Amino acid sequence: MTTLEENMNEIQTYKNRKVIVGWSCESGMGVNSFLNAAAVESARRGVKTVLVELDLLHASTSISLGMSHHTRNLESWITKSKESGENRAIRDYLVNSKIWMQDMAATNPGLEAAVSELPQDLYLLAPSQFLDRFQAHAHSMTKDTPYFIIEQLVDLGFEAIYMDIPSEILMPVTGTSMKLATDLLVFVDGHVAHSIYTNQTIKRIIGDHRGLKVMLNRAGTLGPGIEKLLGQPIWKTIPDDPTLSEKSLDLVPGGSDKYNAVVNDFCDAMGYKKKKKQANEPAGSRKGFLKLFSKS
Repeated sequence: MTTLEENMNEIQTYKNRKVIVGWSCESGMGVNSFLNAAAVESARRGVKTVLVELDLLHASTSISLGMSHHTRNLESWITKSKESGENRAIRDYLVNSKIWMQDMAATNPGLEAAVSELPQDLYLLAPSQFLDRFQAHAHSMTKDTPYFIIEQLVDLGFEAIYMDIPSEILMPVTGTSMKLATDLLVFVDGHVAHSIYTNQTIKRIIGDHRGLKVMLNRAGTLGPGIEKLLGQPIWKTIPDDPTLSEKSLDLVPGGSDKYNAVVNDFCDAMGYKKKKKQANEPAGSRKGFLKLFSKS
């Protein structure tokens, strides 16, 4: 039986795939918004991309991108795997815009325009909006779950693997996902308690992870103080962007030009070069939740 360390070394060297894991000490610190935007940008560049969300208690990826699917989702994969007594093939639970349009557009016409503009190179393995969050604990995963998922995604040819993991360190998938990451994005903000908790986690769990990258969100002027508290340099600073909430209602990943510039710089740093021309998205062409709920 292979050890976690052997699995980690295999993942980090196998075909030079990037496994980008995002974590923060509490939810609501910008991890999901940034990973969504970065994954979409990677896919627009022609990079075969998958965004995995392992946080069943605070799931938002499928809703934010409009691609909730009744059967192609994380909770269905967990349920079917338990019923069969072994992990099922991941490919049958992935969804992209083409699959969603074929299976879900007829019953969700208001989301069709928004989903159709997502790049087909973007796939999701995430909890759906149909998951009862009060029953989320029933869909338990083990510490080996991240390894199995990553291994299958690598075999399927994904070049960019993004993972949004639970903030709770005691969740089985959290620590394993951190160890398997080639690039571990740790998000912090200007809250002193968050910085102290993050510092404790870095010391006790993360250690000298070679791919650790600290992302400072919504607190650009506090960089020097945060660096002192963490004992780590800030790798990227994400600007405070009041447009994120409104754009999310319209199912638009990303934010202002300054926010999107950081996303683009990040994708450049990950080595995701543009393989094909990005599709232009005319302003106002999307029909997300903002337009669905608008009276005009």
